[in-house]
Amino acid sequence: MEKQINIITISRQYGAGGGELGVRLSRKLGIPLYNHQILSEISKGTGIRENILRAADESMNDFQTNRLIEFLPREERKALESDTVFNQKTLYTIQENTIRRLAEKGPCIFVGRLADHALRERDDVLSVFLYAAKGWRILRMMQIENASHDETARKLRRVDRERRNYCKYYTGREWEDCSKYEYMFNSGSMKLETIAEILCQEVRPDR
Repeated sequence: MEKQINIITISRQYGAGGGELGVRLSRKLGIPLYNHQILSEISKGTGIRENILRAADESMNDFQTNRLIEFLPREERKALESDTVFNQKTLYTIQENTIRRLAEKGPCIFVGRLADHALRERDDVLSVFLYAAKGWRILRMMQIENASHDETARKLRRVDRERRNYCKYYTGREWEDCSKYEYMFNSGSMKLETIAEILCQEVRPDR
């Protein structure tokens, strides 16, 4: 009997098109997409402003996350202060719980934020990793963000490093380890639309 797939998780190198792939899949399958929307959900649940959450998103930067407690409602802040320092690990726990709660609502797509790890106990999840050559990703993001080559190259190195360290810290595994994903696609040699069509053939959301 084939595995019933209700959820797709997309891990991605910077500039490989994970966000765009998520949008295409959401439209084709008619199911919700959670990318930056995850931050919106965390914001609703904690009272922390989204711009503060974005500063710590998929990063190990405790300088930013140690400041997050300042933005919590008074009662929640007191509870955390009496228990633990509100740091990156606390934020990750909130994020993981948010992802699980959203997954319980029904078929959906998650981009990044270690959603595949958060949902590892479920048997209806299809995990995908999107990658491409550095040169291709740099050129793509230069066009999207209207940025210089050097600026984009620096950002690519930084974001990939942060995501790699983030994955290693919270899961104990290597971010780009192909054995941890059911599909790996090179978006530099395969169009995102083609990848989306392939994945749509594998997914049969249980509505």
